[in-house]
Amino acid sequence: MEKMFKVSAIAAATFAALAATPVVAQDNLGSAYTGQVSEFFADSTISGNLNLWMRARDRGGVDADGNNTEKETNLNHGSMFVNLGFNSGYVADTVGADVVIYSTWDMWNDGGTGHEMNFLDCNGPNSSDCYANPEKGGVSFATAAAKFKFGDNVRAKLGYFQPSVPSGLGVNWSFAPGTYRGGEIGASFAGVDLGFVVADEYKAPWFTNTDAFIGQDGGEETLFSLGARYTLGSGIGLDGAFSKLDERSTAHFKVKGTTDGGFYWSPQLYVVKDDNQYDDGDTGYQFAFLSSYSAGQYSYRAEATYTSAEEDGNWFAYRPTAGYGGSNGAYEVWWNNRSDFNHHGELAVFGSVARDFSDIGGEGFSAGLSAAYGTGAGVDGYKDLTEYAYSAFANYAIQNGALTGATVAFHYTNYYNDSDAPDWAVYGNAFQDETDFKLIVAIPFNVK
Repeated sequence: MEKMFKVSAIAAATFAALAATPVVAQDNLGSAYTGQVSEFFADSTISGNLNLWMRARDRGGVDADGNNTEKETNLNHGSMFVNLGFNSGYVADTVGADVVIYSTWDMWNDGGTGHEMNFLDCNGPNSSDCYANPEKGGVSFATAAAKFKFGDNVRAKLGYFQPSVPSGLGVNWSFAPGTYRGGEIGASFAGVDLGFVVADEYKAPWFTNTDAFIGQDGGEETLFSLGARYTLGSGIGLDGAFSKLDERSTAHFKVKGTTDGGFYWSPQLYVVKDDNQYDDGDTGYQFAFLSSYSAGQYSYRAEATYTSAEEDGNWFAYRPTAGYGGSNGAYEVWWNNRSDFNHHGELAVFGSVARDFSDIGGEGFSAGLSAAYGTGAGVDGYKDLTEYAYSAFANYAIQNGALTGATVAFHYTNYYNDSDAPDWAVYGNAFQDETDFKLIVAIPFNVK
Protein backbone atom coordinates (compact mmCIF):
# COMPACT_ATOMS: atom_id res chain seq x y z
CA MET A 1 0.00 0.00 0.00
CA GLU A 2 2.82 2.41 0.87
CA LYS A 3 4.52 1.83 -2.50
CA MET A 4 1.20 2.29 -4.33
CA PHE A 5 0.69 5.54 -2.44
CA LYS A 6 4.14 6.82 -3.49
CA VAL A 7 3.56 5.92 -7.12
CA SER A 8 0.14 7.56 -7.07
CA ALA A 9 1.57 10.70 -5.50
CA ILE A 10 4.19 11.06 -8.22
CA ALA A 11 1.63 10.36 -10.93
CA ALA A 12 -0.70 12.98 -9.43
CA ALA A 13 2.12 15.53 -9.28
CA THR A 14 3.02 14.81 -12.90
CA PHE A 15 -0.52 15.25 -14.16
CA ALA A 16 -1.00 18.34 -12.03
CA ALA A 17 2.10 19.90 -13.54
CA LEU A 18 0.95 19.06 -17.05
CA ALA A 19 -2.47 20.52 -16.36
CA ALA A 20 -1.08 23.79 -15.00
CA THR A 21 -1.67 26.78 -17.30
CA PRO A 22 -1.37 30.53 -16.82
CA VAL A 23 -4.52 32.35 -15.77
CA VAL A 24 -6.20 34.02 -18.78
CA ALA A 25 -9.34 35.99 -19.35
CA GLN A 26 -12.47 33.90 -19.85
CA ASP A 27 -12.90 35.09 -23.46
CA ASN A 28 -9.42 33.91 -24.32
CA LEU A 29 -9.51 30.65 -22.34
CA GLY A 30 -10.48 28.42 -25.24
CA SER A 31 -7.90 29.79 -27.66
CA ALA A 32 -5.15 29.82 -25.00
CA TYR A 33 -5.86 26.24 -24.04
CA THR A 34 -5.94 25.16 -27.68
CA GLY A 35 -2.66 26.91 -28.38
CA GLN A 36 -0.93 25.29 -25.42
CA VAL A 37 -2.19 21.83 -26.32
CA SER A 38 -0.97 22.47 -29.86
CA GLU A 39 2.51 23.33 -28.53
CA PHE A 40 2.53 20.19 -26.41
CA PHE A 41 1.78 17.88 -29.36
CA ALA A 42 3.07 19.83 -32.37
CA ASP A 43 6.60 19.96 -30.97
CA SER A 44 6.53 16.35 -29.79
CA THR A 45 8.35 13.35 -31.23
CA ILE A 46 7.47 9.66 -31.14
CA SER A 47 10.29 7.26 -31.94
CA GLY A 48 11.66 3.88 -31.00
CA ASN A 49 14.06 1.05 -31.70
CA LEU A 50 13.91 -2.63 -32.57
CA ASN A 51 17.12 -4.32 -31.43
CA LEU A 52 18.46 -7.86 -31.57
CA TRP A 53 21.26 -9.04 -29.26
CA MET A 54 22.93 -12.42 -29.76
CA ARG A 55 25.70 -13.58 -27.46
CA ALA A 56 27.85 -16.69 -26.92
CA ARG A 57 30.20 -16.57 -23.93
CA ASP A 58 32.30 -19.49 -22.69
CA ARG A 59 34.17 -19.41 -19.38
CA GLY A 60 36.87 -21.62 -17.91
CA GLY A 61 37.60 -22.36 -14.29
CA VAL A 62 40.22 -23.72 -11.91
CA ASP A 63 40.33 -27.11 -10.18
CA ALA A 64 41.27 -27.83 -6.58
CA ASP A 65 44.96 -27.57 -7.48
CA GLY A 66 44.55 -24.20 -9.17
CA ASN A 67 44.89 -25.57 -12.70
CA ASN A 68 42.77 -24.23 -15.56
CA THR A 69 39.81 -26.31 -16.67
CA GLU A 70 38.19 -26.35 -20.12
CA LYS A 71 35.78 -23.60 -21.00
CA GLU A 72 32.05 -24.28 -20.79
CA THR A 73 28.97 -22.33 -21.84
CA ASN A 74 28.34 -19.38 -19.57
CA LEU A 75 25.88 -17.36 -21.69
CA ASN A 76 24.20 -18.39 -24.93
CA HIS A 77 21.12 -16.38 -25.79
CA GLY A 78 19.36 -14.27 -28.36
CA SER A 79 17.22 -11.43 -27.04
CA MET A 80 14.82 -9.05 -28.77
CA PHE A 81 14.10 -5.53 -27.57
CA VAL A 82 11.61 -2.91 -28.71
CA ASN A 83 10.90 0.50 -27.21
CA LEU A 84 8.66 3.47 -27.94
CA GLY A 85 9.27 6.95 -26.62
CA PHE A 86 7.12 10.09 -26.53
CA ASN A 87 8.86 13.40 -25.97
CA SER A 88 6.47 16.33 -25.84
CA GLY A 89 6.84 19.99 -26.56
CA TYR A 90 6.30 22.50 -23.76
CA VAL A 91 2.98 23.98 -22.65
CA ALA A 92 3.45 27.75 -22.31
CA ASP A 93 7.15 27.07 -22.98
CA THR A 94 7.31 25.70 -19.42
CA VAL A 95 5.87 22.20 -18.87
CA GLY A 96 6.17 19.00 -20.87
CA ALA A 97 6.40 15.23 -20.47
CA ASP A 98 8.66 12.35 -21.55
CA VAL A 99 7.50 8.72 -21.58
CA VAL A 100 9.48 5.67 -22.73
CA ILE A 101 8.23 2.09 -22.48
CA TYR A 102 10.02 -1.04 -23.62
CA SER A 103 9.59 -4.77 -23.96
CA THR A 104 12.20 -7.50 -24.14
CA TRP A 105 12.19 -11.29 -24.36
CA ASP A 106 14.53 -14.16 -25.17
CA MET A 107 14.29 -15.85 -28.55
CA TRP A 108 16.48 -18.58 -27.02
CA ASN A 109 18.51 -19.00 -23.86
CA ASP A 110 20.75 -22.05 -23.54
CA GLY A 111 23.07 -20.58 -20.91
CA GLY A 112 22.91 -19.14 -17.42
CA THR A 113 20.76 -16.40 -15.93
CA GLY A 114 21.82 -12.81 -15.43
CA HIS A 115 22.61 -11.86 -19.02
CA GLU A 116 21.10 -8.35 -18.48
CA MET A 117 19.16 -8.21 -21.78
CA ASN A 118 15.85 -9.51 -20.44
CA PHE A 119 13.92 -9.25 -17.20
CA LEU A 120 15.02 -11.24 -14.18
CA ASP A 121 12.23 -13.24 -12.58
CA CYS A 122 12.13 -11.26 -9.31
CA ASN A 123 10.97 -7.94 -7.90
CA GLY A 124 14.26 -6.03 -7.82
CA PRO A 125 17.81 -5.90 -6.50
CA ASN A 126 16.65 -6.35 -2.90
CA SER A 127 15.05 -9.71 -3.76
CA SER A 128 16.87 -12.89 -2.79
CA ASP A 129 15.66 -15.12 -5.64
CA CYS A 130 16.65 -13.17 -8.75
CA TYR A 131 18.75 -15.95 -10.28
CA ALA A 132 16.63 -18.94 -9.30
CA ASN A 133 14.75 -19.01 -12.61
CA PRO A 134 15.53 -18.08 -16.24
CA GLU A 135 14.74 -14.59 -17.46
CA LYS A 136 11.23 -13.98 -18.70
CA GLY A 137 9.89 -11.51 -21.25
CA GLY A 138 7.79 -8.58 -20.23
CA VAL A 139 7.08 -4.87 -20.44
CA SER A 140 8.42 -2.04 -18.31
CA PHE A 141 9.13 1.68 -18.48
CA ALA A 142 12.35 3.62 -18.67
CA THR A 143 10.94 7.14 -18.32
CA ALA A 144 7.66 8.67 -17.14
CA ALA A 145 8.42 12.22 -16.08
CA ALA A 146 7.22 15.77 -16.22
CA LYS A 147 9.83 18.22 -17.46
CA PHE A 148 10.06 21.93 -16.80
CA LYS A 149 11.82 24.99 -18.23
CA PHE A 150 12.04 28.24 -16.28
CA GLY A 151 13.50 30.75 -18.69
CA ASP A 152 16.68 29.85 -20.54
CA ASN A 153 18.75 28.87 -17.52
CA VAL A 154 16.74 26.54 -15.25
CA ARG A 155 15.29 23.09 -16.03
CA ALA A 156 13.84 20.30 -13.91
CA LYS A 157 12.27 16.82 -14.01
CA LEU A 158 9.86 15.01 -11.71
CA GLY A 159 8.87 11.34 -11.85
CA TYR A 160 10.76 8.35 -13.28
CA PHE A 161 13.82 9.64 -15.14
CA GLN A 162 17.52 9.46 -16.02
CA PRO A 163 19.70 12.20 -14.49
CA SER A 164 20.63 14.87 -17.06
CA VAL A 165 22.02 17.64 -14.85
CA PRO A 166 25.53 17.64 -13.35
CA SER A 167 25.64 15.00 -10.60
CA GLY A 168 27.47 11.90 -9.46
CA LEU A 169 24.68 9.63 -10.71
CA GLY A 170 24.53 7.46 -13.79
CA VAL A 171 22.44 4.47 -14.85
CA ASN A 172 22.95 0.85 -15.81
CA TRP A 173 22.31 0.07 -19.47
CA SER A 174 21.00 -2.78 -21.58
CA PHE A 175 19.30 -1.40 -24.69
CA ALA A 176 17.27 0.63 -22.16
CA PRO A 177 18.66 2.82 -19.38
CA GLY A 178 18.12 2.38 -15.68
CA THR A 179 15.52 4.57 -13.95
CA TYR A 180 15.49 6.69 -10.79
CA ARG A 181 12.30 7.79 -9.05
CA GLY A 182 12.46 11.35 -7.77
CA GLY A 183 13.42 14.67 -9.29
CA GLU A 184 16.22 16.91 -10.49
CA ILE A 185 16.85 20.60 -11.03
CA GLY A 186 19.67 22.23 -12.97
CA ALA A 187 20.76 25.81 -13.56
CA SER A 188 23.27 27.44 -15.90
CA PHE A 189 24.83 30.88 -15.54
CA ALA A 190 28.18 32.57 -16.26
CA GLY A 191 29.69 29.37 -17.65
CA VAL A 192 28.71 27.28 -14.62
CA ASP A 193 26.27 24.34 -14.77
CA LEU A 194 24.82 23.23 -11.42
CA GLY A 195 22.65 20.21 -10.67
CA PHE A 196 20.79 18.63 -7.76
CA VAL A 197 19.18 15.18 -7.91
CA VAL A 198 17.10 13.42 -5.25
CA ALA A 199 15.66 9.89 -5.54
CA ASP A 200 14.11 7.25 -3.28
CA GLU A 201 14.01 4.26 -5.69
CA TYR A 202 15.88 2.85 -8.69
CA LYS A 203 15.69 -0.01 -11.16
CA ALA A 204 18.27 -1.39 -13.55
CA PRO A 205 16.76 -2.18 -17.00
CA TRP A 206 16.65 -5.92 -16.24
CA PHE A 207 14.10 -5.31 -13.47
CA THR A 208 10.46 -4.44 -14.15
CA ASN A 209 9.91 -2.44 -10.94
CA THR A 210 11.83 0.22 -9.06
CA ASP A 211 13.00 -0.73 -5.58
CA ALA A 212 13.78 1.33 -2.49
CA PHE A 213 17.31 2.24 -1.43
CA ILE A 214 18.08 0.26 1.72
CA GLY A 215 20.38 1.77 4.36
CA GLN A 216 22.76 0.07 6.77
CA ASP A 217 20.03 -0.35 9.40
CA GLY A 218 17.67 -2.01 6.91
CA GLY A 219 15.41 1.02 6.51
CA GLU A 220 14.47 2.85 3.31
CA GLU A 221 16.72 5.81 2.56
CA THR A 222 16.85 8.78 0.17
CA LEU A 223 19.71 9.42 -2.24
CA PHE A 224 20.85 12.90 -3.18
CA SER A 225 23.60 14.24 -5.39
CA LEU A 226 25.10 17.68 -6.10
CA GLY A 227 27.21 18.40 -9.17
CA ALA A 228 28.87 21.28 -10.98
CA ARG A 229 30.67 21.83 -14.29
CA TYR A 230 32.67 24.86 -15.34
CA THR A 231 34.54 25.65 -18.53
CA LEU A 232 37.61 27.87 -18.20
CA GLY A 233 38.44 30.53 -20.75
CA SER A 234 41.09 28.18 -22.17
CA GLY A 235 38.39 25.63 -22.99
CA ILE A 236 39.42 23.24 -20.20
CA GLY A 237 36.39 21.80 -18.41
CA LEU A 238 36.07 21.01 -14.69
CA ASP A 239 33.50 18.46 -13.46
CA GLY A 240 32.86 17.67 -9.79
CA ALA A 241 30.08 15.91 -7.88
CA PHE A 242 29.15 14.56 -4.45
CA SER A 243 26.48 11.95 -3.65
CA LYS A 244 25.16 10.63 -0.33
CA LEU A 245 23.05 7.61 0.62
CA ASP A 246 22.86 6.80 4.32
CA GLU A 247 26.44 6.08 5.52
CA ARG A 248 27.89 5.78 2.01
CA SER A 249 29.12 8.76 0.01
CA THR A 250 30.76 9.10 -3.39
CA ALA A 251 32.56 11.89 -5.19
CA HIS A 252 34.40 12.52 -8.43
CA PHE A 253 36.55 15.23 -9.95
CA LYS A 254 37.39 15.37 -13.66
CA VAL A 255 39.43 17.70 -15.83
CA LYS A 256 38.84 17.63 -19.60
CA GLY A 257 40.63 19.37 -22.42
CA THR A 258 41.44 19.17 -26.12
CA THR A 259 44.65 20.55 -27.61
CA ASP A 260 44.78 22.67 -30.75
CA GLY A 261 45.88 19.54 -32.60
CA GLY A 262 42.73 17.61 -31.57
CA PHE A 263 44.22 15.47 -28.76
CA TYR A 264 41.61 14.88 -26.02
CA TRP A 265 42.87 14.32 -22.47
CA SER A 266 41.15 13.85 -19.12
CA PRO A 267 42.57 12.93 -15.70
CA GLN A 268 39.81 11.74 -13.36
CA LEU A 269 39.46 10.76 -9.69
CA TYR A 270 36.62 8.61 -8.31
CA VAL A 271 36.12 8.16 -4.55
CA VAL A 272 33.79 6.00 -2.43
CA LYS A 273 33.68 6.39 1.37
CA ASP A 274 31.91 3.53 3.15
CA ASP A 275 33.16 2.23 6.51
CA ASN A 276 31.01 -0.89 6.05
CA GLN A 277 32.96 -1.83 2.92
CA TYR A 278 36.49 -0.46 2.87
CA ASP A 279 39.22 -1.17 5.41
CA ASP A 280 41.86 1.42 4.52
CA GLY A 281 40.55 4.66 6.00
CA ASP A 282 36.98 3.67 5.06
CA THR A 283 37.73 4.87 1.54
CA GLY A 284 38.24 3.37 -1.90
CA TYR A 285 39.39 5.36 -4.88
CA GLN A 286 40.44 5.06 -8.50
CA PHE A 287 42.62 7.34 -10.59
CA ALA A 288 41.97 7.30 -14.34
CA PHE A 289 43.49 8.97 -17.37
CA LEU A 290 41.51 9.03 -20.63
CA SER A 291 42.74 10.24 -24.00
CA SER A 292 41.75 9.99 -27.65
CA TYR A 293 42.87 11.31 -31.02
CA SER A 294 41.64 11.11 -34.61
CA ALA A 295 43.75 11.50 -37.73
CA GLY A 296 42.27 10.95 -41.16
CA GLN A 297 40.38 7.66 -41.19
CA TYR A 298 41.88 6.46 -37.89
CA SER A 299 40.73 6.93 -34.29
CA TYR A 300 42.91 6.11 -31.28
CA ARG A 301 42.30 5.72 -27.54
CA ALA A 302 44.83 5.31 -24.75
CA GLU A 303 43.73 5.04 -21.12
CA ALA A 304 44.98 3.90 -17.71
CA THR A 305 43.62 3.33 -14.20
CA TYR A 306 45.01 2.71 -10.74
CA THR A 307 42.74 1.33 -8.01
CA SER A 308 42.94 1.38 -4.21
CA ALA A 309 40.08 -0.56 -2.62
CA GLU A 310 41.21 -2.58 0.37
CA GLU A 311 38.25 -4.63 1.57
CA ASP A 312 36.89 -8.16 1.67
CA GLY A 313 36.87 -8.73 -2.09
CA ASN A 314 39.33 -5.97 -2.92
CA TRP A 315 37.61 -4.16 -5.77
CA PHE A 316 36.14 -0.75 -6.52
CA ALA A 317 32.85 0.34 -8.09
CA TYR A 318 31.80 3.99 -8.37
CA ARG A 319 28.12 3.92 -7.45
CA PRO A 320 26.04 5.18 -4.51
CA THR A 321 24.95 1.65 -3.51
CA ALA A 322 27.39 -1.19 -2.86
CA GLY A 323 25.27 -3.92 -4.47
CA TYR A 324 25.18 -4.85 -8.15
CA GLY A 325 22.26 -3.39 -10.11
CA GLY A 326 21.12 -1.12 -7.29
CA SER A 327 22.30 2.17 -8.85
CA ASN A 328 25.19 3.52 -10.88
CA GLY A 329 27.59 6.45 -10.88
CA ALA A 330 28.74 8.97 -13.48
CA TYR A 331 31.68 6.76 -14.43
CA GLU A 332 33.36 7.19 -17.83
CA VAL A 333 35.86 4.31 -18.02
CA TRP A 334 34.56 1.67 -20.46
CA TRP A 335 37.00 -0.65 -22.23
CA ASN A 336 34.65 -3.45 -23.36
CA ASN A 337 37.29 -6.11 -22.71
CA ARG A 338 35.23 -8.14 -20.23
CA SER A 339 36.98 -7.31 -16.96
CA ASP A 340 36.58 -4.01 -15.13
CA PHE A 341 40.31 -4.11 -14.18
CA ASN A 342 39.45 -2.53 -10.82
CA HIS A 343 40.99 -4.59 -7.99
CA HIS A 344 42.98 -3.21 -5.07
CA GLY A 345 46.52 -2.33 -6.12
CA GLU A 346 45.83 -2.94 -9.80
CA LEU A 347 47.43 -0.76 -12.45
CA ALA A 348 45.71 -1.24 -15.80
CA VAL A 349 46.23 0.15 -19.30
CA PHE A 350 44.06 0.12 -22.42
CA GLY A 351 44.57 0.94 -26.08
CA SER A 352 42.33 0.94 -29.12
CA VAL A 353 42.61 1.77 -32.81
CA ALA A 354 39.68 1.92 -35.25
CA ARG A 355 39.45 2.70 -38.96
CA ASP A 356 36.63 4.23 -41.00
CA PHE A 357 36.61 2.72 -44.51
CA SER A 358 34.52 5.39 -46.25
CA ASP A 359 37.57 6.64 -48.16
CA ILE A 360 37.81 3.38 -50.12
CA GLY A 361 34.10 2.88 -50.82
CA GLY A 362 33.13 1.43 -47.46
CA GLU A 363 30.66 4.10 -46.40
CA GLY A 364 29.19 3.26 -43.01
CA PHE A 365 31.77 0.56 -42.23
CA SER A 366 34.40 0.76 -39.49
CA ALA A 367 36.47 -1.82 -37.64
CA GLY A 368 39.18 -1.96 -35.04
CA LEU A 369 41.19 -3.71 -32.35
CA SER A 370 41.61 -3.05 -28.64
CA ALA A 371 43.56 -4.56 -25.76
CA ALA A 372 43.77 -4.19 -21.99
CA TYR A 373 46.26 -5.35 -19.37
CA GLY A 374 46.11 -5.17 -15.58
CA THR A 375 48.51 -6.28 -12.86
CA GLY A 376 49.47 -5.54 -9.26
CA ALA A 377 46.53 -6.95 -7.27
CA GLY A 378 47.47 -9.70 -4.79
CA VAL A 379 45.84 -11.75 -2.04
CA ASP A 380 47.67 -14.06 0.40
CA GLY A 381 47.37 -17.72 -0.52
CA TYR A 382 46.74 -17.14 -4.25
CA LYS A 383 48.71 -16.08 -7.31
CA ASP A 384 48.69 -12.37 -7.99
CA LEU A 385 45.98 -11.22 -10.36
CA THR A 386 47.39 -10.55 -13.82
CA GLU A 387 44.63 -10.21 -16.40
CA TYR A 388 44.63 -9.21 -20.04
CA ALA A 389 42.36 -9.30 -23.07
CA TYR A 390 42.12 -8.36 -26.71
CA SER A 391 39.04 -7.55 -28.78
CA ALA A 392 38.14 -7.19 -32.44
CA PHE A 393 35.07 -5.22 -33.47
CA ALA A 394 33.27 -3.98 -36.56
CA ASN A 395 30.24 -1.79 -37.23
CA TYR A 396 28.19 -1.16 -40.35
CA ALA A 397 25.50 1.51 -40.72
CA ILE A 398 23.11 0.71 -43.58
CA GLN A 399 23.24 3.52 -46.10
CA ASN A 400 20.25 2.93 -48.38
CA GLY A 401 16.78 1.41 -48.51
CA ALA A 402 14.09 0.85 -45.95
CA LEU A 403 16.67 0.11 -43.21
CA THR A 404 18.72 3.26 -43.70
CA GLY A 405 20.22 4.20 -40.35
CA ALA A 406 20.10 0.66 -38.95
CA THR A 407 23.40 -0.75 -37.70
CA VAL A 408 24.97 -4.19 -37.49
CA ALA A 409 27.87 -4.70 -35.10
CA PHE A 410 29.98 -7.55 -33.82
CA HIS A 411 32.43 -7.69 -30.93
CA TYR A 412 34.76 -10.57 -30.03
CA THR A 413 36.90 -10.74 -26.88
CA ASN A 414 39.46 -13.24 -25.64
CA TYR A 415 40.15 -12.71 -21.93
CA TYR A 416 42.86 -14.32 -19.77
CA ASN A 417 43.22 -14.48 -15.98
CA ASP A 418 46.57 -15.85 -14.75
CA SER A 419 45.58 -16.17 -11.09
CA ASP A 420 44.51 -19.50 -9.57
CA ALA A 421 41.49 -18.07 -7.71
CA PRO A 422 37.94 -19.28 -8.42
CA ASP A 423 35.39 -16.92 -9.97
CA TRP A 424 34.20 -14.06 -7.72
CA ALA A 425 36.24 -15.37 -4.77
CA VAL A 426 39.17 -13.55 -3.13
CA TYR A 427 39.30 -11.27 -6.16
CA GLY A 428 35.68 -10.26 -5.77
CA ASN A 429 35.11 -8.95 -9.30
CA ALA A 430 37.27 -11.41 -11.27
CA PHE A 431 36.44 -14.57 -13.21
CA GLN A 432 38.56 -17.05 -15.12
CA ASP A 433 39.45 -17.18 -18.86
CA GLU A 434 36.67 -16.35 -21.31
CA THR A 435 35.82 -16.03 -24.97
CA ASP A 436 32.90 -13.73 -25.73
CA PHE A 437 31.10 -13.06 -29.02
CA LYS A 438 28.32 -10.49 -29.46
CA LEU A 439 26.27 -9.70 -32.57
CA ILE A 440 23.95 -6.69 -32.43
CA VAL A 441 21.36 -5.40 -34.87
CA ALA A 442 19.81 -2.01 -34.07
CA ILE A 443 16.92 -0.61 -36.13
CA PRO A 444 15.65 2.87 -35.16
CA PHE A 445 12.27 4.13 -36.36
CA ASN A 446 10.25 7.33 -36.17
CA VAL A 447 6.47 7.54 -35.85
CA LYS A 448 6.36 11.33 -35.67
